[in-house]
Amino acid sequence: MAHSGLVIFMQTVPGKPKHRKLFQRLPCENQDGTAGFVPAGFEWDGSSVPAIFQGLFPRHRHPIASCRHDWRCRNTRNMTERKWADQQFKDDVGTTSWWLTKQVGYLGVRIGAFFGVGNRF
Repeated sequence: MAHSGLVIFMQTVPGKPKHRKLFQRLPCENQDGTAGFVPAGFEWDGSSVPAIFQGLFPRHRHPIASCRHDWRCRNTRNMTERKWADQQFKDDVGTTSWWLTKQVGYLGVRIGAFFGVGNRF
């Protein structure tokens, strides 16, 4: 597993210990393949993980993956776009973690999609 080399500039949100906020924009590929960014000031809550899996997938172990995923989910318009966002999450986790971790994370976000977690459509 090769590290992506990307650095995320974030801080904890005062009064919201589970939330992080970007203080510099974060590169984030758009679904059409163009370069995009998660804007500075974007706030997200990390990975929402059931207690049974928190040892494998702690809330803020993959901040780039969770930030980009929350941004993409916030901007999806249909289930096809949501599935793409989930696949990108899996790919992002895979740059810094083990195969099993990215598979479990992907399963988690797909289950979230099934139950409508994070969908805006």
